[in-house]
Amino acid sequence: MKKTIALLLCALSLFSLSACGSDVSVPTGMMLASGKIADYYLFVPGNWTVNSATGITSAYVSTSDRTNVSVTSYALPDKDTTARDYFEKHREEISSVFTEMSEPEVSDTTLDETPAVQYVYSVKSAGADYKILQVYCVRGDSIYIFTFTATPEKYEEHLEKVGIILAEFRFM
Repeated sequence: MKKTIALLLCALSLFSLSACGSDVSVPTGMMLASGKIADYYLFVPGNWTVNSATGITSAYVSTSDRTNVSVTSYALPDKDTTARDYFEKHREEISSVFTEMSEPEVSDTTLDETPAVQYVYSVKSAGADYKILQVYCVRGDSIYIFTFTATPEKYEEHLEKVGIILAEFRFM
């Protein structure tokens, strides 16, 4: 019996070590949401749900609160494209997805110490209201877009957590 328990503990230890696979330090109370092919680390609160079904890095609060964050990245079509250029180029596309889009509040920020631009705006989709915060960041030949989406009621409730998520974001 002791040998069986010892073997199980050994197997569990090996499994947990192999599951880590990287030397990233996960902040206390958070978990890693980004996958192995991402060139960044996105950490979210440990009680959120990571959604790997979409093929992009994303996580949401719970089944009853679909407030979510995601990160997407794309190769830039032109090496001189700025974060502001990219948003403006795709603004019409964004507004065509929603029935209404407010004028964005724009501010300079950083993403892992890399200059970025933050946009906050409201939209309507299928009769529901949402508030969106996006951070656009050019790094190398890619644009990274962090998106936080919530209902207006949940936006303020989760904004502090999103600030922590953004502060803990790391490029590899």
